Amino acid sequence: MSKQNEESYEKALRNAKASMEVSVFTITEEHMELVRDKLKGEITEEEFLKMALEKAKKK
Repeated sequence: MSKQNEESYEKALRNAKASMEVSVFTITEEHMELVRDKLKGEITEEEFLKMALEKAKKK
């Protein structure tokens, strides 16, 4: 992933996190890492959804 893409992803993540927190959702660093892994292509869509669902059920 290029430095420019990574910076763009990070900016988008920060914006999404802020929007979610305004809506009373708490976004942890663990959540952010999961999204980063998906954006970088380190996990598949299926893996992402499975992990996200598991995290949501723990709540």
